[in-house]
Amino acid sequence: MKKVLIISYFFPPCNLTASQRVQSWAKYLNKGGYYPIIITRKWERHLQSFEDCHYPTSNGVAIEKHNHYEVHFTPYKANLRDRLHTKNKFSLLKRFLSLFEIVFQNFWFSACPFSNIYDHANILIQEKQDISAIIVSGNPFVQFRFGYRLNKSSNIPWVADYRDAWTTSTINNIGNNKINLLINKYHRFFEKKWIKTASLITASSEPIGNSISKITGVPSSVVYNGFEPSDFQDYESTEKSKKFFQIAYIGTLYGGQDISIFIEAFKQFIDKTQARAKIMFPGLDLDLIQKKRIEKLMMGYENFYETSSRIPKSEIIKIEKSSHLLLHIAWKGYDGIIASKIYEYIGSGTNVLVVPGDQGSIDQIVNEAKCGSIFNDSEQTFDFLCEQYEKFKHDRINEYSINKASEQFTRENQTKELAKLINNILK
Repeated sequence: MKKVLIISYFFPPCNLTASQRVQSWAKYLNKGGYYPIIITRKWERHLQSFEDCHYPTSNGVAIEKHNHYEVHFTPYKANLRDRLHTKNKFSLLKRFLSLFEIVFQNFWFSACPFSNIYDHANILIQEKQDISAIIVSGNPFVQFRFGYRLNKSSNIPWVADYRDAWTTSTINNIGNNKINLLINKYHRFFEKKWIKTASLITASSEPIGNSISKITGVPSSVVYNGFEPSDFQDYESTEKSKKFFQIAYIGTLYGGQDISIFIEAFKQFIDKTQARAKIMFPGLDLDLIQKKRIEKLMMGYENFYETSSRIPKSEIIKIEKSSHLLLHIAWKGYDGIIASKIYEYIGSGTNVLVVPGDQGSIDQIVNEAKCGSIFNDSEQTFDFLCEQYEKFKHDRINEYSINKASEQFTRENQTKELAKLINNILK
């Protein structure tokens, strides 16, 4: 098999969602004729928050070899900014050091606390002359500089993979001040410089890829994050909640997502029907701002919702399977923002409720997968909730079946698409 070098800051045992994209490539690229060699950082702590990323790890490179891929874990040496983060002190100095890192890591490797990933990649390329291609998965987006430099020194074609948009992001710039907008322009210079040397851009949505192609001239293709069917195999016998009509919102809630449309409909639904119903927000307690937003919106309806701290994925899957509806709040007016949970929703078999839709990528995915319903106002949502509650009372809510249309969003099938794209750049 042809060897492909993949650089990704996030990879298991890191328990963040960002790890799952490259993990699926490690698992399935062999079916497309490729042997992945993944270079990442060591992950020796179970992450409860992003703050846990700042702790140092043990020394030395650890190598794990599997049947169809191998992983090289490089040590993480915490810098002064990291040490201040773990002590939760000197906030002004932390901000200065973060700004220093942001500005100087784009042209000074010593300013990047994980530049040893690049060093190790360079050594591997020199040792293994048969590496056919390089994939760099961002973020952190400074890793694209690694791909740029490796391509310059080895002439091996590389792919810039975007899990999210960088300087072309529409949601990251919401409410930004002049300093942040200036930093974004600064990053734009380097994004253009680095990505122009790539043979291909892959992105988690078509609009993200198109936005980057527009500023760099490099062609782009979509490789969705997808879902893993095996994640749900041990939970097939999980029964729907009989105690109450259960709706779950899984994952992070952002300020730019207008959940008020759904909340207004839900409160009207409670008032009109006196329903035995509850909305679950697992993990919401980690974000106090969003928790307070929900508390304010649901004031007077405290018995009809529940929040929690971060919980294991196994418990999340149980909630998804036992719920009658899985709620998704699309970024209305911001096409191409696809949260990974939408694919997990598809894999769960539980019906999806999108309020509001985005009239773009989310609507397209849900319609193609035939996995749920999309509404853009409270009146239609209210009617739908009443209809579904009647089915709940008579035990007539059914899971939808995974079909050929939804199977295209499995991680295995998306990895097959990636293998085809690599084939094309190697022709």
